[in-house]
Amino acid sequence: TALAFRVSHGDLHDARFRAHAIPVVQTEGLVVSPGGQNRTYFYIEDRMAQIVRIIAATDFSRAADRATRRAASLASRLSGELHLIHVMPPADLLQQIFGGDHQSEAIRIRAEKALQERATLLTAGYAIKPACKLVQGRAHEAIAQAGKSLDAMLVVVGARGEHEGDSSAEPVGGTAFKLVARSPTPILLVRHEIYQPYGNVLACVKGVATDRPVIEWANRVSPGNLLHILSAYKVPYERRLMEWGASQSTIDVYATRERDERTKLLWELLDEFGLMAARARLHVARGEPLETI
Repeated sequence: TALAFRVSHGDLHDARFRAHAIPVVQTEGLVVSPGGQNRTYFYIEDRMAQIVRIIAATDFSRAADRATRRAASLASRLSGELHLIHVMPPADLLQQIFGGDHQSEAIRIRAEKALQERATLLTAGYAIKPACKLVQGRAHEAIAQAGKSLDAMLVVVGARGEHEGDSSAEPVGGTAFKLVARSPTPILLVRHEIYQPYGNVLACVKGVATDRPVIEWANRVSPGNLLHILSAYKVPYERRLMEWGASQSTIDVYATRERDERTKLLWELLDEFGLMAARARLHVARGEPLETI
């Protein structure tokens, strides 16, 4: 199962979102971040002319290896390109630690060898030949920059990296979280080992025009299965309004209008993508969004 959703800057600073929305039901999460709101997305009829370029970032951990396998599976199935990258520490940090270029060069050679070994395994398993690249800098910045410079359509990372299994209660690692916040490219957070292509995709939308990239990627990662498009909403300040004297019927009228407007807009978006009822199931549900999702 995969979950596709869009986040805002406000969401990212909400403690409940950090604790519950990103890791909801421990599914894979494809996040369209705030930085990606101005990106141009391609509709279904344009796909044959597109190069699907995917970046998989690895720190050589088990969590990252799972992510690279998922990235290779997606790139192979979409007839796309896969770029495998590893971020080395900043050059000035290596200089401070080792005090010379010789040890830094030895580390670079070992990292390059490890990257090539993983590329070889992906080629054998998924019939795709990744391009390999070492970059330097702060991990989230270097990965985001690689996504930009390569004009990638997707960046795939492990939800937790080298610190997976630590006692920390955080469900998303620091690098992954910073990428979600700042990357202009959609991010796929991988949690589980790949056993088969994604089959069940729940796309969480808000009933606004910028839901397009969420629907686009939900359709991409599961082209042959029924999509579930969910828009959960609630009446703003509902409890406070009732305390101020608003009747339940008045609040229900607002809720009905909100449901009808969202339903109309979302069907228009689905129509743009050529996604009719036989391909996509639309759910517009009143309720607490996190609980509903």
